Amino acid sequence: MSQKPPPEQLRSVRDPRSLRALAHPTRIALLEALAVHGTLTATEAAEIVGGNASNASYHLRTLASHDYVAPAEGGAGRERPWRLAGAGMTFSEDDEDPAVAQAARALSEVFAERWSERRRLYHETRDSHPEAVRQVSGDSQAMLFVTPAEMEQVKDEILGILLRYQNRVEDPAARPAGSTPFELVLSTVPFDVVPASEADTARD
Repeated sequence: MSQKPPPEQLRSVRDPRSLRALAHPTRIALLEALAVHGTLTATEAAEIVGGNASNASYHLRTLASHDYVAPAEGGAGRERPWRLAGAGMTFSEDDEDPAVAQAARALSEVFAERWSERRRLYHETRDSHPEAVRQVSGDSQAMLFVTPAEMEQVKDEILGILLRYQNRVEDPAARPAGSTPFELVLSTVPFDVVPASEADTARD
């Protein structure tokens, strides 16, 4: 995650309590559901992420206490709709505050597990998706010989492209007809040759 001041559109989270509050699969699932559907009541959210309305309501209130979600107009109690308080956030696993860095690493692990599971499920159900979706889905990998400053520029340019479409997460009415929610995960790590595993050797 970026250590620079984030663009105005993104919220920078440096409170370890807020990071730990989000590092829960159900709460992340609730944020994802709101990103897709715009607004949801606790009852509706429970039907999507699992569990019951009471449990969903508890997690939504917890997310609201850390400004991840906010009440939408209308309803009351468990039938009160919720919305995202903002789309997108940044946090750093290298934060100068050790407590923030530790909480950020824990949250990154939860996100990574969900990304990996979503990728696995897509490949299992690939044939059920329209051909147009399959054509633009998949994995990409590249090796770049760049300085850290150049790598930072590459990431900033990619982020700039992604932010062009951020309003469509926050405002479902801005989504064009036929739009599909895609997930793009950018992983930037130093490259090194990894020795072949025993499993890889056995397949040869």
